[in-house]
Amino acid sequence: MSKTISGSRAPVRITFEIVPEGTLPPGHAVAVDEVDGLITARIGKTHITGELRTEIEELHRTVTQQERWVQTSPELDPHRLEQPAEGLGIAHVAWERVAAGVLPRGVLAAPVERDRMLVWLVHEDHASAQLCAEMSEYGRRIAGDGLWEQRWPA
Repeated sequence: MSKTISGSRAPVRITFEIVPEGTLPPGHAVAVDEVDGLITARIGKTHITGELRTEIEELHRTVTQQERWVQTSPELDPHRLEQPAEGLGIAHVAWERVAAGVLPRGVLAAPVERDRMLVWLVHEDHASAQLCAEMSEYGRRIAGDGLWEQRWPA
């Protein structure tokens, strides 16, 4: 059973940084690092715009501050994100590129959340297909295998 980080602590922070591609593993658009209380997604500069980075970080802050999604303790396995998804299918988290007309004017990202599901709709002109595929793969590991738990009201 996983140990969930609880309400006596500050909510977990999720940050997004734009970095030169050469600082990422070869051929990757993003690398995600996790420690207790912080997840950092380092994204190659050709895969996301600064505007989307700012907006998606603010949207993630809302989700974590409201504790709708909470981190289970990475202290039990500090390299857990480096492991492939086990396919447990506990929850579904993904990034999906959409045309500008799908989002309200001026909006670059929007969360769609249901029980056991969170899909980030992102403006296709502001995120690469590769980035969305890689973030969805991280989602299969993080949410699908229960590394983060959704606290959706019953």
